[in-house]
Amino acid sequence: MIRKVLKKHICVDILIFDKTGQLALQKRSLVDDSFPGHWDFSSGGHIDENETSEKAAERELWEELGIKTPLRFVKKEKFIYPDWKPGITSEVDADIYKGIYEGKFKINPGEVAEIVFFKIDEIENMFNRGEKFHPEFALAWKKGVVSLSQK
Repeated sequence: MIRKVLKKHICVDILIFDKTGQLALQKRSLVDDSFPGHWDFSSGGHIDENETSEKAAERELWEELGIKTPLRFVKKEKFIYPDWKPGITSEVDADIYKGIYEGKFKINPGEVAEIVFFKIDEIENMFNRGEKFHPEFALAWKKGVVSLSQK
């Protein structure tokens, strides 16, 4: 009998839009140990001990994209998905944030291969073409988190 292990995470997911409503997606670094080369939230990561989710979101934006921009809390969401290792399922409690940004990014190549702004219908087409997305972002997309964040 195969036993599934549940791996719990508490994290932040950040959606960065430009002024026209396009969403920046990051392509995860090809050397990342989880879902390398997959499209993902603009930024995100784990909340450190004794850190607020807002501070974690600001830290992750700086660490991954080299930017600072005001963020607004959108909602809490729970995602459950099979992890990158067989037999392990991830349960993620995420605080979702959004921001507007128009400047240049200074990506951290150890974490991010590239960051690209996409029209929302382009992202839908990417899903339809079978592009690789991080499962957490794919679940957020299916749950309507991205469209809720556009408001």
